[in-house]
Amino acid sequence: MGVWLREKFGVPEETSWKSSLRSHVIARGPGGDRLGYDFRVHDGERTYLYEVTASVGSSGEIVLGDSEVERASHLSPEETYIIVYVSDVLSCARRRITPLPNPFGAPGPACYELLSTRMRLRFTLPG
Repeated sequence: MGVWLREKFGVPEETSWKSSLRSHVIARGPGGDRLGYDFRVHDGERTYLYEVTASVGSSGEIVLGDSEVERASHLSPEETYIIVYVSDVLSCARRRITPLPNPFGAPGPACYELLSTRMRLRFTLPG
């Protein structure tokens, strides 16, 4: 994924990669998984936040965690959130990188079928 972004924007992984996985590949610098995105690229007046999700097949389904939902749904006007789906991640011959729109922005909702409305709630028992 870092190579794809380097080719697209000309920025090295060392500066754009923000998730904790970076510490296993790039020895320098910590990463964080609570940011809600994996890569951050500033290109002039815009900041692009890339969340990468992969599958061993090509199901065309993704699951966004709490931090991704929070970040994707609360952007500043100069930010763009993009989900990058990597299908057939284990096969060099079939692997495909597909950028997807933010499900909370235009035209996001029209591009997806909502498969679950599961909620996780906390409450206090009386007494």
